[in-house]
Amino acid sequence: MLKQTRRLLAVIFFSMITLLFLDFTGTIHRWMGWMVKIQFLPALLALNVGVILALVIMTLLFGRVYCSIICPLGVMQDGFGWIGKKVQKNRYSYSVAKTVVRYAVLALMVVAIIGGIGSLVALLAPYSAYGRIAQSLLAPLWQWGNNMLAS
Repeated sequence: MLKQTRRLLAVIFFSMITLLFLDFTGTIHRWMGWMVKIQFLPALLALNVGVILALVIMTLLFGRVYCSIICPLGVMQDGFGWIGKKVQKNRYSYSVAKTVVRYAVLALMVVAIIGGIGSLVALLAPYSAYGRIAQSLLAPLWQWGNNMLAS
């Protein structure tokens, strides 16, 4: 039951955030704009302590809530992983954790945030990366469909 609830919430969040990126009229932002405010890095950059604490507490209590429900890139990776498992069995194997890489990226992000280099932070942030994916791949299709319906 918990797994189905997580998947349902992930699909809802993923759909709504994708629509936020594709909405060129601004109507969806009026209703679903709060989803942007609960993304980790935008909340961190805005110094929104309440959202950061809520995300940390939910993660400590329930596990990877942010990456598996709220973050669109994490949900997309889970979806691709699920499709990959259906295509080929035992596709993944164990590998040692790359802690040096993890801490190097963390240090780079902290230095960029402290130094005020927002473009580097946005380049590495998963929410921003998904936004670029949605804008590059899905927005032209969305606008084409809108233009077809309008004509």
